[in-house]
Amino acid sequence: MIKIGVVGCGLQAATIASYVGVYGDEYEVVAVADMNIANAKSRLAEKKVHVSADCKFYADVDEFIAAKPPVDGIIIGTFCTYHTETACKLEQLGVPLYIEKPVAINLEQLKQLYNTFKNSSTPIEVSLPMRLCPLTRRAKSLIDAGLLGKVHQVVGYEDTHGEIYFSTWFRDAEKTGGMFMQKAVHDIDYLFYLTGCNPVEVCAMRAKSYYQGDKPYDMTCGECPDKMTCPEGPMTQFKEMGRYENVCEAIEKNSMRMNPDGKVGTKKFCVFSKDIAIEDIGECIFRMESGAHVTHTQNFIAKAYACRRGARICGSLATLEIDFNNSTLALYHHRNNSVERYTVDQGKLSHYGGDRELIYDYIQTIKTGKRARTDLIAGNGVMSTLACICARESADSAKFIKIEL
Repeated sequence: MIKIGVVGCGLQAATIASYVGVYGDEYEVVAVADMNIANAKSRLAEKKVHVSADCKFYADVDEFIAAKPPVDGIIIGTFCTYHTETACKLEQLGVPLYIEKPVAINLEQLKQLYNTFKNSSTPIEVSLPMRLCPLTRRAKSLIDAGLLGKVHQVVGYEDTHGEIYFSTWFRDAEKTGGMFMQKAVHDIDYLFYLTGCNPVEVCAMRAKSYYQGDKPYDMTCGECPDKMTCPEGPMTQFKEMGRYENVCEAIEKNSMRMNPDGKVGTKKFCVFSKDIAIEDIGECIFRMESGAHVTHTQNFIAKAYACRRGARICGSLATLEIDFNNSTLALYHHRNNSVERYTVDQGKLSHYGGDRELIYDYIQTIKTGKRARTDLIAGNGVMSTLACICARESADSAKFIKIEL
């Protein structure tokens, strides 16, 4: 029986906890620390996590540590602001840790985390599933086989709907560190993985271009006097986007986020509220140790069929295109005008199948002590967070920034 502890039990931590049994292992959550115990219990129930009948709940990580619960592994799912502090406190227990990304939201935190774990015997796996998903690993095998020749340029992109980021807690830059930290960290990690080397410096830009407005920060869509004419409001979503059964349902769903059990969940706030400090467009260009350029662009404005996620890797012999949303690879040969196409089954678990690999590694770490492929130190799990911190600094200072701890 694998005994799991959770510190910061939000939706993602509960999801990962629910995956511990996917390889047939018996498990149960025996200890949880969260500032909102009622919400933690709700999330565990929502994800159908196996919770011990005598599971202990604690108000914070200090109570959790003082109690020394008998756990084999600990999942850290606090707000991003507290990832570093929580991990550093838990290091003393010597129990394998699983930490959500980003592992820190500023350079001071990252240095503290790195220094705490660089010589520690406590394994700490970073949640970086894009590196491990089947599509990425197939792409890596083609690159390593030499089919592309030397890689000169990598261009990654994610265009996605921004509703969840601008209407829920993600809008709080103090909790997320901004959208490089919250979102691009995934893609930048797999792009570095594909190039097989580390970045040297970065230049970047970011802005809030579309989600601008003067509405109160805590106003919900249902409370807004302009909701029926708003481009993101219930009338637009029902009549033009074809969402929901009727306008009344659209108004209700745009005011409150509904849980899968049909119960009312967290509030959804106006996406055009003033004082939202996160960006909706951003770009960064990295110069790699090999001399290659790695670019990543993201926006949270695109909708429906305009949404995409993937990359193009240009080598001297061929160009490889990755399309995550359609589970495909296309290899364009430069010399003979031929194209090879691959469809890769990504499985059922989240993050394009990457979470299946993450949880496998974590279970193996618990059982054998073997470090995960995305371990903070052994797996270079620190690099994407460092790169995003430097990209944010570059965007805000309009300068090239060296990437170093």
